[in-house]
Amino acid sequence: MAKFTQNQVWDDALRLTRTHWVALVAIAGVFNFFPVLLVNHFVPWPEPAPEVEPGQALAIMGAFLRANLIWFVLQSFVIMIGSAAMLRLVFARNVTVGGALIFGAMLLPVYSIMLLLTNFAVLIGLVLLIVPGLYLYGRLFPAGAVMVAEERRHPIEAIRRSWAITEGHGWLIVALYILVALAGGVLLFAVEQLTGIVFILAAGQELGRFLTEIVLALLTAALATLITMLGAAIYRALAPERPQSL
Repeated sequence: MAKFTQNQVWDDALRLTRTHWVALVAIAGVFNFFPVLLVNHFVPWPEPAPEVEPGQALAIMGAFLRANLIWFVLQSFVIMIGSAAMLRLVFARNVTVGGALIFGAMLLPVYSIMLLLTNFAVLIGLVLLIVPGLYLYGRLFPAGAVMVAEERRHPIEAIRRSWAITEGHGWLIVALYILVALAGGVLLFAVEQLTGIVFILAAGQELGRFLTEIVLALLTAALATLITMLGAAIYRALAPERPQSL
């Protein structure tokens, strides 16, 4: 069983981020920041009035999702290309940003199917008293890194490989992910509240809201990039026999 410690993986994730920061900023800017900003600005989530009953609120949300599903799907596809490109930079030698993006675009069909299958499995597990879903997430979290690092083109093979290398480490991976995601979520909430008030007071309702959306999109892109590097670092820790290019 491969050696795995949370400190080791975290340090490696930061090292990967520092090593590739210029390329990561370029990719995250185009393939995460802009899609998130555009969708959040032009397709804002509805805010039901406080007096609306829970059933009505769910109906409003359902209608909103049905009407705008195409935009969220397109946003997801763009983000997936960026994520796969970031992983390509980590695991391939002498690859350019353009080459990594072409790789990500070519990988998108099988990469999206793999993520759909893993997310569906985790969702079913969450429905079954939450704990199974968390465990499944830990076991399947590095599946994207597996697919890119080992150039696997079959979603099921990538999932099986992820399951194999994470044996005995599922809960450690979940705990590490929750720590990072929770800290990021708290930061996003705090920044949204603070900047929302400051920007609206300084620039007015419309401009202030747009400036807040920009800040939140920047932080969301940064957090997504860090989580992608976290997946790469977990793979590097659990599959040391594979190429470990920086």
